[in-house]
Amino acid sequence: MGSNPKGVPIMPALVPQLEYLRAYCPVPMRIENIRKGHTNAVYADRFTACIPCCIDHVRWDVVYNYQNPELPPDVVFGAEDQDFQPLLFVGDDNPAAQAAAHGAWTILRDWTAKDYSRLLRLLLELRSLYLRHQRKRVEFIEDPRVRFEIGTISAMEGLEMRLFTGGDRAEEVQFAIPLEVDLSQVARRVGTSSSKLWSGISLQVTFALQRGQSFTGEKAPQLKLHAPPAMREVFDVDDVKLPTWADRMCLMEYVPSVQDNLKAQVRDAINSVGLRKNFVEALAPVFGRPLELETNLFRRVTIMVTSGLFCFLIHFSLPTQFPKQQPTLTFQSSQHFDARGRPITSRPYIEYPWSPRWDSGHMAQRVFEFVLDECDKFKKYCNDAVQLR
Repeated sequence: MGSNPKGVPIMPALVPQLEYLRAYCPVPMRIENIRKGHTNAVYADRFTACIPCCIDHVRWDVVYNYQNPELPPDVVFGAEDQDFQPLLFVGDDNPAAQAAAHGAWTILRDWTAKDYSRLLRLLLELRSLYLRHQRKRVEFIEDPRVRFEIGTISAMEGLEMRLFTGGDRAEEVQFAIPLEVDLSQVARRVGTSSSKLWSGISLQVTFALQRGQSFTGEKAPQLKLHAPPAMREVFDVDDVKLPTWADRMCLMEYVPSVQDNLKAQVRDAINSVGLRKNFVEALAPVFGRPLELETNLFRRVTIMVTSGLFCFLIHFSLPTQFPKQQPTLTFQSSQHFDARGRPITSRPYIEYPWSPRWDSGHMAQRVFEFVLDECDKFKKYCNDAVQLR
């Protein structure tokens, strides 16, 4: 029987449904706060589902009744979504929305706890309807800039949009635009399936609403790239410099330039894996065989160095933008320990002779020369640290 982090047993009928959801959900949905309905309840029978929407998440409470585990759950939407009534989409003019509404209704009507897939299927149908609900809200906004942008990008496949009104934040519309960038090589490098990179790279665009104002097109929206966390070991979108948004530019003009920029940088990131491999191989003739080596992306390597009787390790951390950015080196003594028994380590070294134009052998040789210059200083630092403890 499963239990939540607080040790409260989860309703037995719910456990396999949650396991199925976590194993087969095609989008990054999270389950949080599995809990009991009241203090005297025997089982935890409700939880919060974090539903992906426009790169962000909305939170819905999913409520079962542990005394009647065969009944379908109630889904409670957030206070800001009280006007979201998914089953009314049966009469929507969009065929996909009609199908999703009918699908959600059928799942609830024919609910059986023995079919572990039903919870996931229900939440996916409701998510589809919620995205349709948000799109209709955005399309009815009396904002000339937003209406113009929707008119140019509405046919983009996978486009999501969301309206924010009220609360502490200003009124704004958010778009999530999936970018057409081939990530198959990235998936192979991180050792995962392409389904784990389901969302690929998306551009999040936020427009502040200008109700009643004329469209000038001069004010740039907020722009941010998003990518699945699994990509970071190969390619970090935070390192990408987005093209400048020119006056009177629109998304239909801007998105292709972002895609071209990204494609080039993804290619560079994949090529960087090979360059890191060459550098790591060039370390062996100079330092000897490494003690530890990450052989998938070649981001981390550890070697042992001896200077007289002093023995220490060097941990190399190679960045995704290698060789434009040089490795970070950290020394770790094999003979000196602090008061808690932990090996004494140096500060990270990132300032030493380096040029991305050098060949791998020359890079390794210059690192070796730097280590020779620093090893006596590190030994003194270790001795002083032991005396002061």
